[in-house]
Amino acid sequence: MTSPAFSKKAKILVVDDSATIRMLLRASLEEEGFRVIEACCGQEAIALFEKIRPDAILLDVDMPGLDGFETCQEIRSRSGGEHVPILMVTGRDDTKSILRAFEVGATDFFNKPINQAILKHRVHYMLRASDALRKSREKQEQIHHLAFFDQLTGLANRSLFKASLEKALQESKGSDKQLAVLFLDLDRFKKINDTLGHHVGDLLLQSVATRIDNCIRETDAVTRSSEDESISCVSRLGGDEFTILLTDLETPGDAGKVARRIIDNIRQPHDLEDYEVFVTSSVGISLFPNDGEDADTLMKNADTAMYHSKEHGRNRLQFYKKSLNNCAAERLELENDLRRALAHQQFIVHYQPQADPQSGQIVGAEALLRWQHPTHGTVLPHKFIPLAEDLGLMPEITNWVLCTVCQQIEFWQEKGKIGVPVSVNISSYQFNQQKIPKMIGQILQDYPVDPGNLQLELPESVLLEHGQSAKAILTKLKEQGVGIAIDNFGTGHSSLTYLKSFPIDALKIDRSFIKDLSTDPNDTAIIRAIVALAHNLDLGVIAKGVEREDQLNFLRRIGCGKIQGPLVHKALPAEEFTPLLRQALTLAQA
Repeated sequence: MTSPAFSKKAKILVVDDSATIRMLLRASLEEEGFRVIEACCGQEAIALFEKIRPDAILLDVDMPGLDGFETCQEIRSRSGGEHVPILMVTGRDDTKSILRAFEVGATDFFNKPINQAILKHRVHYMLRASDALRKSREKQEQIHHLAFFDQLTGLANRSLFKASLEKALQESKGSDKQLAVLFLDLDRFKKINDTLGHHVGDLLLQSVATRIDNCIRETDAVTRSSEDESISCVSRLGGDEFTILLTDLETPGDAGKVARRIIDNIRQPHDLEDYEVFVTSSVGISLFPNDGEDADTLMKNADTAMYHSKEHGRNRLQFYKKSLNNCAAERLELENDLRRALAHQQFIVHYQPQADPQSGQIVGAEALLRWQHPTHGTVLPHKFIPLAEDLGLMPEITNWVLCTVCQQIEFWQEKGKIGVPVSVNISSYQFNQQKIPKMIGQILQDYPVDPGNLQLELPESVLLEHGQSAKAILTKLKEQGVGIAIDNFGTGHSSLTYLKSFPIDALKIDRSFIKDLSTDPNDTAIIRAIVALAHNLDLGVIAKGVEREDQLNFLRRIGCGKIQGPLVHKALPAEEFTPLLRQALTLAQA
């Protein structure tokens, strides 16, 4: 007889107190290609089962000590013993013995004296059936895993998390202990994904998932007793969103401690192949029963709290409170309105004049975006720019602003010969897309303006975060003739080496240094140092937020090149800014 492929070298444990029977069974089974291991009693059979994990067991019923029924029952109770095929071999043929064999978990029953030919077929049949059942179990496990687990991180998915939450809620009703749902979202994950690629983004998600899971395991190890069957669950809902279920909490503060531990753990550097990646997270927390009594409400309220956390600085936690629902509704309304704003021509550009502090003449302008909302009125950038970044709308908005500014510069050049340089803010997020040079090149083709009249303002963080890739982008922009300024210089972490080697034209001093320069000697010293640095590197320097005469006089004395702020003029729409330019030109020509 030819053995099926899956039977080759299968391990068969033969258990019988008769050495003769064991010898006969060995000879017959080895002839089929099986590997045979012998045991003379039940105790030895159990020990060998644990050691070798046989593919099938031939088990005598009548043995001294543990009989075959007891041995079978013990093997079935052990890990890995649930599915191994067990063939009971005995001289008994009464119905009671046969029923007893199946009750204790025997797969089949075979009578002595042994017919070797039939026994061989019976063993092959058992192995075939066992293999088919194994494959079926594996298929079911695979289906179950696909249905209830996230394939990237191995964490529970939304379906399993919700089922675990509903089970925990049932068990928590009537208890004096609380249950918490934590909703976690990574801050600016899209920026990392777009900059470093989806492969690194996936590695980061896996690293974050491991850290969250480890934090929860450590919490369970510290706070749970060995008898505690409390439910905890960590899931990835999708994208960069994770949820955590905590049960049997004594106080709300316990959930806050776990959330803080997770936030602190995630913010530590992640070593991902050739990159050291830093990321922070925002967490919202809802509590049962105070914040909801069903799974959907608790998850929704934790999500609402998480968005509030993001809007108030990120890298923090926020407990849910009912007033946040109004904030969530407003945010959703703003999201929907923002998607329609461009198509409905609700954006406008205002121009804030920049003046020469010595003569007072207008020598430039900064373009400031405003959203004229149909019901909320003028919405300032700090309210909608972060939202636009989250929604992926910034490339389209940035392109619109640049086109609008260049169109206005072209109008000033052609109609009035009154052009001045206009600066446009480019966010770190938008710069990271690395498509700015291509966008600028196309716009300069569409609007034949002097490229020197267009200046891009970048946050200083782009120099450190992106090093040589930032330098390559800036070099392409300089080759197109546009100006480059570093915005809010001195508020971040800059390297003087970058200022020397990167193609930069100007530094803008942040308003926070200008505000208290007459009373804070540190601010005075910092401003002097920035202006001196700019002069030594042959860079322009612009002071923002100038409001008072004493500030103007100080900036004049130290040789600051340009100023802007309320003392010069407020930001104006183009139709109001144009007469100021004409007046400046007239005065300059006089």
